[in-house]
Amino acid sequence: MRKRVGIVTGMLFNPRIIMLDEPTNSIDPFTRQLLIEYMNELHKAGRTLLTVTHDLEFCWKTATRVIILNNRQIIRDMMLGEYESFEDFSYAAGLTSQAIHKDFGITTT
Repeated sequence: MRKRVGIVTGMLFNPRIIMLDEPTNSIDPFTRQLLIEYMNELHKAGRTLLTVTHDLEFCWKTATRVIILNNRQIIRDMMLGEYESFEDFSYAAGLTSQAIHKDFGITTT
């Protein structure tokens, strides 16, 4: 609910540029879909959306350009119109091309 209230409050002044920080974090699937539809409507209305997110699927459904940063460096600058599918995009983003292993220091006996 706080995310919803924050987005609605931010829209009260009819901004031309909208900045979102992890908009899909901690929201339910229904609200996520509503957010995706709303972001697309805002884009069609000529609004500029700047989003920081780890959610590639959200990017695929709402963005036209994706810039991927690593350690404060741009490592990819991608126009989504160049990719035919989400799988192609996520592979090109380099985030699904390799297995990621995290060692949390937990040992089992």
